[in-house]
Amino acid sequence: MGKILNYGSTNIDEFFIVPHICKSGETLSSNNYFVRAGGKGANQSVALAKAGSQVFHAGRMGGDAKWVRDTMVDYGVDMSMTEIAEDQKNGRAFIQVSDETHDNCIVLFPGTNATYTGKDASKVLDRFGPGDWIIQQNEISGGGDIMRLAAEKGLSIIFNPAPLTKGIMDEFPFDKITILVVNEHEAADLYRELGGTESDLEGLGLATALFKHFDSMQGLVVTLGGDGVVAKFRHNDKLRDFKVPSIKVNVKDTTAAGDTFVGYFLSTFVNAESEDFFVRVQHSLEQANFAASLSVQREGSMVSVPTLEEVKQHWDSITKKD
Repeated sequence: MGKILNYGSTNIDEFFIVPHICKSGETLSSNNYFVRAGGKGANQSVALAKAGSQVFHAGRMGGDAKWVRDTMVDYGVDMSMTEIAEDQKNGRAFIQVSDETHDNCIVLFPGTNATYTGKDASKVLDRFGPGDWIIQQNEISGGGDIMRLAAEKGLSIIFNPAPLTKGIMDEFPFDKITILVVNEHEAADLYRELGGTESDLEGLGLATALFKHFDSMQGLVVTLGGDGVVAKFRHNDKLRDFKVPSIKVNVKDTTAAGDTFVGYFLSTFVNAESEDFFVRVQHSLEQANFAASLSVQREGSMVSVPTLEEVKQHWDSITKKD
């Protein structure tokens, strides 16, 4: 079983619970305020750990975020490859969560997340090789260089390009990616950046059109929010479509849904017992989708990610009813 490296961001998340997402020029009082450890990279590392995987988180944190590191360690993440820059400020996220719709709006301050370089990553990647996985997001500097180095070392690469920035196709070597995980909006933006002209594509049709452009990838996963998940995977010259329906729940906070999905998907895929590739994919999509449905019923980011035991308990309770 290969090792999992997450070269990703860490943030101090400041949550503002508001009646609705603030509009331009509007001053709005929040109903509640709290601070949590977060960042897409950190959240995905915690999701991997809670899903039962050993995950190594690499990067740089500010001196004001030692408590974030300690929180991640408490959740089971190996932080031995993360440097603390005492004189620098850590990344922060200012998150509005709507009481009305439970949607969120996020403003990011990059802090130490903007100080990563390929040179730093080279030392870390010397400890990994073929059979290992690296998971990346788009909240740090030097991400493209890190991905190229990982590919040179023979690592499999899962990429969640969030936030999706203009020119991302030039920055990151998409031909080196093993599995790409995006939401429907990101998939549509990538399709347009690739020159796609069909404006009404959605769901599996959008995934199919995008996957044709990425013929070196093993898999493409598109999360659809309340409409579930679709995916395309290829293995040994066989191509397979996947559809996983949404699970109807009482939504409180969607902040960590995507990160929960990505972490659980990779953990399940890497640790799956089945030797049938497509069975592993199906199981991984279903478990990740189910874990994400549990996370949105709680407020917060890391704290909302369910443990593997919780996922199994809730899954068993549902299947027994059926």
